[in-house]
Order: sequence, then C-alpha cells, then structure tokens
Amino acid sequence: MDMLDQFVEVEGQITSLVDLYPSLLRKGYRREIFIAVICVISYLVGLTMVTKGGMYVFQLFDYYAASGVCLLWVAFFECVAVAWVYGADNFYDAIEDMIGYRPNGWMKWSWTLITPVLCVGCFVFSLVKYKPLTYNKVYEYPDWSIGVGWSLALASMICIPMVVVIKIIQSDGSLIERIKAVAAPVKGGASSRPKEYSLKNSELLHPLDPNGTYALSKHTHTIVETTM
Repeated sequence: MDMLDQFVEVEGQITSLVDLYPSLLRKGYRREIFIAVICVISYLVGLTMVTKGGMYVFQLFDYYAASGVCLLWVAFFECVAVAWVYGADNFYDAIEDMIGYRPNGWMKWSWTLITPVLCVGCFVFSLVKYKPLTYNKVYEYPDWSIGVGWSLALASMICIPMVVVIKIIQSDGSLIERIKAVAAPVKGGASSRPKEYSLKNSELLHPLDPNGTYALSKHTHTIVETTM
C-alpha cells in the first residue's frame, strides 16, 4: 500500500506541473528526466529521516508540513474555488458530463457552506490550541527548528493567497472591480456540453461520438471497466 501511495502522490505532483508547462516538459525525454529529479530529491529528503536523529526530522515534517492546519487551509480554499468561483452548478454539470447523472443535492450544501465553515472553525481552534513541538514531551525543539517548521507549513499555504493577489494585480479596473472579477462565480459557458445536450432519466438523449457530432442513433448503457 505504501508503494502504491507513493506512486499516486508523485504522479499527481508531476502531472500537475507537466500540465502547467507542457511546452517545456513534454518534449523528448524531459518528462522522464523531470520525474527522475523529483524522485531523487524526495529520496534525499526521506533519507534524513532514517538516520539516528531521523525521528526529530520526521516529527518536524509531520507536525508542520503535514499538519491539520495546512490541510484545513487548503480544503477551505478548494471549497471556495469549486463552489463560489467556478460555481457549484457548473461543477455539477461537469460531474454530470462524466458520470451521466447529478449527485445528491446535499453535496452542494457541503461544498458551499458546511465544509468551509467546519474548516475555518477547526483551523482557528488549531491555532488557538497551538503548542511548540516537543519530542516525547521532554525534548523541546530550538527556535530555529520551529522557524523551519513554519516555513514548511507556509510553503504550501502561502501559494493560494499569493496567486489570488497576482490575479487581482493582473485584472483591469478599480480594486473593488478587480476583486469582484477574480472572486465572482462563473456564470454559464463553463460546461463542455453542447446547448442541445440534455439528460432525462439518466439517459443520454443526444449521444456524441469522439469528434463531438451526433453519430449514435441509439442510447447506450455500456460501461467498460478495467480491473487489475
């Protein structure tokens, strides 16, 4: 399981970066070289955690870089981006495109309200109850190591507001107009479906072929599953 988890995590990171810079990383063997570099760096970082003092390094990473504070921060902004910026209805349309039906309505309430509120509450509670890291409740980490820990935490947290600020700076108009333009939900035009496309009783009324034309004359309910 651990090996499978590593494959998923590494592939998720690499795929995201390759999709961001396709012209740079999708030429020749650049993607493979990039994967090798990432794996070597990850190996060297992990190697420090199996030394005699590795548990101190591991706890520093675990307490700050993989702490609940970072996860709650990211989860909150993910909900905001999906439900309020991209738009919950548009996200429902995208899911409907992929699976053929709309999920239960409670998920929309979860994305828009319940999960963000819970994330903010737990985030504030975690900061209020924060205590500096100790090892076995005896060894107190020095101040410089606490600074390294918070740097690890902020490395993943600060990216989100930083991108928001960059988008606001790149927008046109006054400050209020820029904020509204960046934070406004997407209205229409986000779905990849043609206007004539509709669903009824979970059946495709206008099935499309891979070229986007109405080539199929019958409804199809064939599901192809690949198992290993």
